[in-house]
Amino acid sequence: MSLFCDTSVLIRYFAEDDIPRAAAAAALLDSGREIVVSTGVILECLHVLRTQHGYANPVLADLFTRFLSLAHVTVSDADKGSILGAIAWTRGVSARRIADAIIVSAAKRAGVEAIVTFDEAMSSPTVPVRLL
Repeated sequence: MSLFCDTSVLIRYFAEDDIPRAAAAAALLDSGREIVVSTGVILECLHVLRTQHGYANPVLADLFTRFLSLAHVTVSDADKGSILGAIAWTRGVSARRIADAIIVSAAKRAGVEAIVTFDEAMSSPTVPVRLL
């Protein structure tokens, strides 16, 4: 049986800022037990690690690439391979755009015609982006 992992567990796991909780998170996430996360959890965790813990974007890309590459981790609402590809793609464009890359992955999975946005910096290798 799988467990859905909340943002707080990932933050403790990556930040190691609360040793007892970080150890509990590591015991769970490194155990091989089936873990499920959502794009919302990933995006929230990226935001908190960047803004409250000062993680640089290339470090975040590496952390999430390693985590999402684990065979026992699945993403509930997006294709994990597409997210990994999107994170890799951001390295060539701007690692700052990891959140946009995850949004693009979700849009691709949804099979939409385009992504509409006011974000002039948003780009996508797979789904057309239209500015409103």
